[in-house]
Amino acid sequence: LKDLTLYLHGTVVGDKTASALGSSLLACSKLEKAALSLIDTKITDLGGQALAQGLTCPELQDLDIRLFDTSVADKTGEALGQALCNCRKMTKLFLALEDTRVTDVTANSIADGLIALPVLTTIYLSFERTMVSRRCVDALELRLRRPGLTIDY
Repeated sequence: LKDLTLYLHGTVVGDKTASALGSSLLACSKLEKAALSLIDTKITDLGGQALAQGLTCPELQDLDIRLFDTSVADKTGEALGQALCNCRKMTKLFLALEDTRVTDVTANSIADGLIALPVLTTIYLSFERTMVSRRCVDALELRLRRPGLTIDY
């Protein structure tokens, strides 16, 4: 499997399904592109962490993950940051965590993971209606800024 698109908007998908998805993703060592849209689901940090741990795909180049209107928080954000640093071939990331419980801890964890990606060219991050401060987002942009990298919010 090289390309995965999964849209589960407004469903009863919860932590068990997110954990199973994370386990399945771990088995996809050739995954290059993933679009996971889990908007308005019942996922909490428990499922968010398991899902994030499944994103340690070494061939992943393009990731679009939308977890807004969920109950994920900083443990999910930290797991995402740790997973992202293993995706050394990633060129494009779209990450939307709107209307979640994430804070500056998540934003900093994501930045830590993204700094490690040498070929990353495009980042879109959305922390709207979260506890992530504007000051943290500004600092994140300064940390990530480098030639050839486009960052959008």
